[in-house]
Amino acid sequence: MSITQVVLSPPRPLAFTSIPRQLLRTRRMLLLQMASRNSWHLIQEAAADILDQASCERLSVLDDLIQQRAYVKLRQVERALDRMLDTSYGVCHRCRTDIPLPRLRAQPDAILCIACQEECEQDILLSGGAYSYGCIARIARRKRTPPTNGS
Repeated sequence: MSITQVVLSPPRPLAFTSIPRQLLRTRRMLLLQMASRNSWHLIQEAAADILDQASCERLSVLDDLIQQRAYVKLRQVERALDRMLDTSYGVCHRCRTDIPLPRLRAQPDAILCIACQEECEQDILLSGGAYSYGCIARIARRKRTPPTNGS
């Protein structure tokens, strides 16, 4: 980045004015969702026959999955809020470049720029695994190791 770009461009934190409100709104919604958890196990005990019990069990499992997703998302939102306080918000965890503002507006808890996110997803597809923060570390290690020329 040249000195004229630094002088002419507005500071990135000023561009983040609406994002904290969006993160706090999402956090509040997730907390409410987790607090209003359905109790399918209570209904299951009162179920009359085996089909009712099976249906309640299925709903209970689905409810648990939804709660797990809400918990993971809540942790991501809280981490994003913490990053806003320590000024590391909006910086890609892998390549350390600024994450584009439109991406942050669309996904305020993003930790990777688009290029690194695509590379991480490609790595997941090739390995057949699930997303984890280890994906970022694997990509970073691969980028740092110089390619060998077959010897």
